[in-house]
Amino acid sequence: MALADEFDGLLIDLDGVVWIGREPVPGSPETLAALLAAGKRIVFVTNNPAKFPAEYAERLRGFGVEVGESQIVTAGMVAARLARQAVGANGSAFVASRTTLKEMVAAAGVTVLEGEAGRDAGVVVVSGHPHFDYAELLTAKRALDAGAALIGTSRDPTMPMPGGEWPGTGAILAAVEIASGRVAEIAGKPERHLFELALAALGNTERVAMVGDRLSSDIEGGQRAGLATVLVRSGTDSEDANAGPIKPDHVVDDLAALLR
Repeated sequence: MALADEFDGLLIDLDGVVWIGREPVPGSPETLAALLAAGKRIVFVTNNPAKFPAEYAERLRGFGVEVGESQIVTAGMVAARLARQAVGANGSAFVASRTTLKEMVAAAGVTVLEGEAGRDAGVVVVSGHPHFDYAELLTAKRALDAGAALIGTSRDPTMPMPGGEWPGTGAILAAVEIASGRVAEIAGKPERHLFELALAALGNTERVAMVGDRLSSDIEGGQRAGLATVLVRSGTDSEDANAGPIKPDHVVDDLAALLR
């Protein structure tokens, strides 16, 4: 019996599991198409808020995986909701991130302040991006020193990319936390917020597994949510999965192994 036969629903990470950078992990598109054809319910969950859910869905469809944006849950979606909860309808935010997350926060009804104006923000939202600099760090610190709330999309220290890992949100968030002496509320995995949203999107489904490549977010978060867990070695945590305190229920080489 294939491992996938043990589950009716799957929460599946994207970076390191379905693709690395712009390239799909070999066999992943075909596996996802086969799982959907077999009637498995799938929701994709990612700590990466670089794209809107509709864009992620379009990218998956380009690989032959027919899904809609309702099947995508990102830490950016959760961070925007948390920002709104922190400051209310008339509040403001300083968002150290790509444009996509800024637009998500704005769409949640929060005014996004740019540049030094961000020092007056009621909440600081942090996510990894390639243009983070000292000016952003200083603005974030000043806002936090004045009492702003702090939200991070994740603590992932790196993200898998072709040729080697790149610094992730956790590396940038650490600088903000150290400079301000504050501890962020985390929107993404392994915290409950993203899992609650993803399970609601999955619907009334029994026998659900979390499939991901990072022990500290995917697997730990799945365990906290009471799900079975499958570690995929194609991404970040490719070493001995049983060496540390977080032990997945299953370890496979890649997503295609779910059907073997």
